[in-house]
Amino acid sequence: MRCCFDIISGAIMNIAKLPRLLILAAGAAWLSSAGATNLVQIDGAHTTFFYDADFWGLGAASVLGDTISLQMRPDMNVSASVRAGSTTATQTQQATDSDSVGIVAVAKTGYSLTTKVGTGLNGSYFTAAKGGDVQVSLGGTIFTGYMENGAFRSQDVVTGSATYFSNASNGSAAQAGSFDVLMYSANPLTYANAIGVDNYLSTYAYQSGSGSSSLSLNAVRYEFSAVAVPEPETYAMLLGGIAVLAGVARRRGGTA
Repeated sequence: MRCCFDIISGAIMNIAKLPRLLILAAGAAWLSSAGATNLVQIDGAHTTFFYDADFWGLGAASVLGDTISLQMRPDMNVSASVRAGSTTATQTQQATDSDSVGIVAVAKTGYSLTTKVGTGLNGSYFTAAKGGDVQVSLGGTIFTGYMENGAFRSQDVVTGSATYFSNASNGSAAQAGSFDVLMYSANPLTYANAIGVDNYLSTYAYQSGSGSSSLSLNAVRYEFSAVAVPEPETYAMLLGGIAVLAGVARRRGGTA
């Protein structure tokens, strides 16, 4: 009986420590593409951004080039603690939040956006010796669409996105540090005038035995790539040049 109990207990603990990406995927699947209603505009180099102030917080966004960064709210920080001297007690703390199209990027005149989007996470962590585990994940769905009357209207689903970080201390010493991870959506390289991204965030801390483990999420960022689109005059010149070359080729063929 004791052996069976140990097997069952171990299985439960393993389930409790599964990567939060499983939760991320389940939550992101339920997100609607209808779009957030309180979008605030902020300009980038070749992109005009809109972020949902109700989700991220008014003034949380900053832009560098065609990358938008958002300072995270304190309620996404997690910490799990177990009293001193305990060897069997455990504690789990998790925070999750989601937003329907909380980030929108619109290409400025003369540019187009690729649908390969980078998502990044920045923060710090501490895991106690022999029992600490922390994880953070950011995921969602990437849409193409357009802006209308201050709202994003989705047209097509392009792909999903997922970025994560985890740290578990299984040795005799505690671990502490910072993280800055960036991952890109895996999809064929297509182009769009406007791109919307659903947001699903999850932070997680687990502690087994005496000690404390924590994770602080400082910022999230989205990297977009803009490419120049030739002006109509450029196309006209190109077609004119092709016509001239074709005429020369015909004349040469006629005199041969």
